[in-house]
Amino acid sequence: MKASTSQNRRSESGRASFVRFGIGAIAAGLVAGGAMGASQTITLRSGQVGGFPGVAGQPDDIVTFRPGTPGGAPASGSAFGAADFVGANTGGPAHVINPVSVWAPGISDPLARWINWDGYFSNPDGTPGSGNGVAGSVLYAVPFTVTLGSVSSATISIEFAVDDYLGDFLYGGPNPDGLYINGIPTGYSGGNYATPTTHFQNITGMVTPGLNYMYLYQRDAGFGVSGVIFSATIDVVPAPGTLVLLGASGLVATRRRRR
Repeated sequence: MKASTSQNRRSESGRASFVRFGIGAIAAGLVAGGAMGASQTITLRSGQVGGFPGVAGQPDDIVTFRPGTPGGAPASGSAFGAADFVGANTGGPAHVINPVSVWAPGISDPLARWINWDGYFSNPDGTPGSGNGVAGSVLYAVPFTVTLGSVSSATISIEFAVDDYLGDFLYGGPNPDGLYINGIPTGYSGGNYATPTTHFQNITGMVTPGLNYMYLYQRDAGFGVSGVIFSATIDVVPAPGTLVLLGASGLVATRRRRR
């Protein structure tokens, strides 16, 4: 009987240890799985019409713009402020355009298209235009919605080509940055029209639940045409869910009562 009792105790102890270990592993897995499973990936690309790649002359579904200046000059004589970003949010739609022969014909995302604030589809005399982008420096607004209830981290990866540059940095002006999130400058400028450029950045603290905006400032150098093509991926991770933690503690409590 003693031997049997000892064996039973060892067996019970082993089961208890296994259960404690198993619940701990499940809890950890649920917490990790809850955070990872609820993350959100948002893709933004230029030149979409009705959810599909557009053709030259069609208005972009979501990209709007703040009118800038004639070719060769900065889009603004002062640093962008709230009125500039609101102007881009509420401006007219960008248009899909025909890429110029010296431009990169596309980027690695085959669904993205070149866009411009004015496609130059009609000459002043009414005759058909080239369909290439009119020269000018422009601030583009691209809305996106975070459906999560919280944001613990966020990153952006963007591939683009631009005529001539993102930001004033290379050509001079009060707005050196070419990429903004919700009006916050990211510190990034760069790109060119002949070769696609890829940029990755942590944008935690710039993104919030609900409606957000990515802004691209296309700076023109005054060579007769301008435009931009892009595909961006924004990854957002929420804070670990408290409901998952409560569920795990509930399992532990149930086990204790059964003992």
